[in-house]
Amino acid sequence: MRTICLLPLALLSACDLGEFGLGGDETDGFKIADSAATAHLGAAIEGGADLTFQQLFERGDGVVFSATPDPSTLLSATNVLDDERDRTGRAPLSVLTYNIALLDVQLLGFIQYAQTPDLEVRRKATAARIFERDNDIILLQELWIDEDVAEFAATAEEFGYRAFVQDRTSHNDGLGIYIKESAIAGGTTTEVDFGAYGSQNVQEYFPGPGIQRGWLSVSFTHPEIGRIHAFDTHMQAYPENWLGRMKQGRELGIIMRQVAEAEDTANDLILVGGDFNAGPYYKAATWNAPDGSVQDRWFHNTLSYPTLLTYADMIDLAIMGRPGADAIADVTLGNTVVNDPTTAVTVPGAEEGWCERTPSTTFSGTDCNSLYFAQYAGTEYPARLDHIFGHDPDGRIIVGKSELAFTEKQPFGGVDVEQSDHYGVAVELLVTPRL
Repeated sequence: MRTICLLPLALLSACDLGEFGLGGDETDGFKIADSAATAHLGAAIEGGADLTFQQLFERGDGVVFSATPDPSTLLSATNVLDDERDRTGRAPLSVLTYNIALLDVQLLGFIQYAQTPDLEVRRKATAARIFERDNDIILLQELWIDEDVAEFAATAEEFGYRAFVQDRTSHNDGLGIYIKESAIAGGTTTEVDFGAYGSQNVQEYFPGPGIQRGWLSVSFTHPEIGRIHAFDTHMQAYPENWLGRMKQGRELGIIMRQVAEAEDTANDLILVGGDFNAGPYYKAATWNAPDGSVQDRWFHNTLSYPTLLTYADMIDLAIMGRPGADAIADVTLGNTVVNDPTTAVTVPGAEEGWCERTPSTTFSGTDCNSLYFAQYAGTEYPARLDHIFGHDPDGRIIVGKSELAFTEKQPFGGVDVEQSDHYGVAVELLVTPRL
C-alpha cells in the first residue's frame, strides 16, 4: 500500500521517493490540459497545452507562467457535482480537519526551536472544545509532544472517541486521527498505517527538531456506510518549497489511488484532510514582504492542490458544500487581498477594515486571525491552506454543508485569542451505504 522513507539522517537529503519513480505512474503521462483539475494550469503555463505531469515535475523552477492560473471553472464545476443527487437512504458522516498549532519543539531536548503564541493557556482547553463539536472523524495536525498526545487521547475517550497516532519513535509528523466509537461498527477491526514523505526540506529534520512530514491513515467499518479509509497529512510549509510540496501531493495521491483501485478496497469510501500549506488561487505571482524581499513563486504554489486531486482522483468536498454564490470565493475574495508591506505589520489585512469586510468563510490561514498575525504578519497571502477531499467516482457523496470552524476568539484564562493560528475545515456528508 505504501512506500515509507525512514532513512538514516546521512541519507535523508538523497531520499527523493516523493517522486515514486517519476514516470512509473500512469498519471505521469497525462497532459495537464486534459485533467479537469489542472486544465487551468495548461492554459496558464508556457507550453502548457502539451505538457505532461512528468514534464511539469521535470521543469521544476523552469516552470514559467504566462497568465494567472484561475481555478474558477474547476471550483464552479465542483460546487454543483451533487446538486441533482437523490438524498434518500444516505447516512450522515461529519469530518473536521484542524491544524491546532501546538507547536512546541526543542533541539536536543532543551533548546527551544519553535513555539506558537499563548501555547500554555490554549493547550489546556483545546482538546475538549474540539471534541465537543461531535464530528464523526477528526483529523488533527501539530500535535507534537507526548504530553499533548496523551492529553488528547484521554479527552477523546471522555467524549466517546477512539484515538489513533503513529509511533513517534519512528518519526514525528504531529498527526492524530480521532473517530467516534459510535461510527465504528461493533466487532470490526481498525487498521492504522503511516508513512513519511520522501521529499522534504531536510532542515526541518536536522538541524531542526526531527520533524518528518508524512501521512497517517485509519481504516474502519462504519455501521451504515461500510469501510472507510481516513487519511490525515501536513505538507511542507512556505512558498519556496512549492516543488517539494507538489511531490508530496503526487506521492500521497498515488498511495490513495492504490487503495481505490485495489480489489478488496475498490468500493470503500476514501477521505483525506489536513494542512496542505497551499491554496488553489493567488492573484499575483509576487508578494512584497515587510523585510523588503519579494517572493515570486506564488503561482507555483497553486500546483500542489490540483496535482493531488488528479493523482488521487479526488474532489474538493468543502467546495461541494459551499452555497453556490460562494463557489469561487477563493478567487473573488483572493482578488481583494491587499499587499502593502508598510502597513501589514501593524494592521491585519494591511488595510483598515479589510478583515471586517472579508467573511471568515474561505481563508483558513489569514492575518485576520490574531495568532497567525502574531507569527506571519504581512509575509504571505491569505489563503485556504486546509482541505478535505474525497474519492467519489460513482456519486456516493452529497455534501450538505461545509464551513470554517473555530473562527472566533475564545477565552483562555485571561487571554482572548483564536484557538489556533489556522481555522478548521468541517464538512457534513450524506453517503450512500455500501456494506
